[in-house]
Amino acid sequence: MEHRESASHAPDYLESIFESSPVALISLNTRLRIIMFNRAAQELTGYRYHEVAGRRINRIIRNVRIANIIRTLKSRGTASIEGYITKLTNSENREIPVRLRISPLTDTNGNLLGVLMIASDLREIRKLQAKLLEAERLAAITETAISINHEINNPLCSILGNTQLMLMEREKLDSRTVRKLKSIEREIMRIREIAERLSRITKPVLKEYVGGKRMLDVELSCADAGPAQSNQQESIDKST
Repeated sequence: MEHRESASHAPDYLESIFESSPVALISLNTRLRIIMFNRAAQELTGYRYHEVAGRRINRIIRNVRIANIIRTLKSRGTASIEGYITKLTNSENREIPVRLRISPLTDTNGNLLGVLMIASDLREIRKLQAKLLEAERLAAITETAISINHEINNPLCSILGNTQLMLMEREKLDSRTVRKLKSIEREIMRIREIAERLSRITKPVLKEYVGGKRMLDVELSCADAGPAQSNQQESIDKST
């Protein structure tokens, strides 16, 4: 009795699993018409079930992208574990990147009934990949900055020390030489400041350089960029 009751509830149970799946599930018949369209598929595409039920799949996938679905129907092949990258068209006629897996649906005798499409939204994954690339880029810049800071500071300390020793005996030097030594001292301090700023970069900001190339804007890329610098950064970001 208990077994019969479980069997009678099996279709409802399977439909509940289909509907509650966090992944978009779309089933098609052999004529490529949409039979089932779960909640995740509705959220992904913006279409309600009644808007696509009985419609051909090209309502949400452009004709040029349904070749793999047709191939599965013709070959009755097994489902691809990895699937393939394609795009669905949502209710606003915008394309959504997805990883699509296609599995044939058969009855107990092996007769083909249609296919099940499993669509995974790639937009969030791509955002995460972009953030990961940005983090890797920043890490590479920071590591390079630390190396530059270390390698530059050693000879700079020597040059600065000798320059300041000579300035301590400025009474023995003519005014022109003193001016040049002071200029050297200022530029050394500027180089040290720039090298030290490199290690404080939190978000790389690029600016135009000669020949159409772009270079890192050290000042705007640092964590301690002021309000005025932040406004300037926004304009640069927009231009790039």
